[in-house]
Amino acid sequence: MRKRYLLAALLVLSFASLFIGVQHVSPIDLFKLTEEQDHILWASRIPRLVSILIAGMSMSICGMIMQQLSRNKFVSPTTAGTLDAARLGILVSLMVFTSASPLQKAAISFVFALLGTLVFMKILEKIKFKDTIFIPLVGLMFGKYHQFHHDIFCL
Repeated sequence: MRKRYLLAALLVLSFASLFIGVQHVSPIDLFKLTEEQDHILWASRIPRLVSILIAGMSMSICGMIMQQLSRNKFVSPTTAGTLDAARLGILVSLMVFTSASPLQKAAISFVFALLGTLVFMKILEKIKFKDTIFIPLVGLMFGKYHQFHHDIFCL
């Protein structure tokens, strides 16, 4: 029963997001779209909605994978330092590979995130005290280590 409400909320909010933006397009306009409104919907609003939905689904799958790997329900990419490692990767790609394309910079960030997660999992193997709350705290400290390096590079 709860899943139906969540699905209904997703559909209603997704539909509503199509009409939020700088240019005015209302639900009533769907029946008589001008060429400009049609272009706004197909070139901006619908791709934005699809990308947000894909990003949300990807983040939830990543979180589930992290929880299964660490066997801890509180671990997620944010508490394991993965996002901080990716941020460090973006910074390194901006500073070292200045002429790289955005796709290459994203690939470098992905490699950093993957390596950061790998290091976090290796740290978890070494920890003897595996309390439910302790593991995410280790991940947060590991992430702050990456953020410290990110802040040093920015100076």
